[in-house]
Amino acid sequence: MKQRLVIAAHADDETIGCGGTISKYAEAGADIFVGVLTRDASDEQHQVRRDEAAAAWSTLGVARSDWAMMRSHPLTVGESSVDAVVGWLETFRPDLVFIPHPGEQDPDHAVVSRIVASAILRSGHFFRVLGYEVWTPILRPALFEDITDVMQRKMEAIQCFATQMRERDYASGAEGLNRFRGVTTGNGRFVEAFTEALRAIRADGA
Repeated sequence: MKQRLVIAAHADDETIGCGGTISKYAEAGADIFVGVLTRDASDEQHQVRRDEAAAAWSTLGVARSDWAMMRSHPLTVGESSVDAVVGWLETFRPDLVFIPHPGEQDPDHAVVSRIVASAILRSGHFFRVLGYEVWTPILRPALFEDITDVMQRKMEAIQCFATQMRERDYASGAEGLNRFRGVTTGNGRFVEAFTEALRAIRADGA
């Protein structure tokens, strides 16, 4: 069975960025594990976010999940965050890892790539890492995934994050970006784009 580890700074990044790909892989029989690095400020807010995430991940077909419960904002490359990712890598032993791409403008999103690079070095194993786009488009994507057949499911999963949707219409934003990728690549009506994240990190000298 294929093992896919999806890492997010905040619960909903993964659904917005690569929810369609998660759903496709799960539908094809892959075992999907989602790891979230941060938590909400209050216990009450965090429990609401956990409930929303559980509903979204059930919609997408995520099998397992874990929270590192980092409170620091912005998120940093520290012992606790790296330890959490090392634990996910060693426990799950994925054949493919997804993270927010290194060029994301949100500082929490962007630093995930450095945390994961440090964790991979510490683990002593090589993992292929693909970067997904949350709100900052990838300048030169390396890979595209046609998610047309599961786009409705992705939209339903994003809608599960009701507290976040009250702030901004994330579903429409994700739909627009995926439609843009479809139009510009010709790979499908709705498409998710990815970069080879570790290669991008090395190119930036990180």
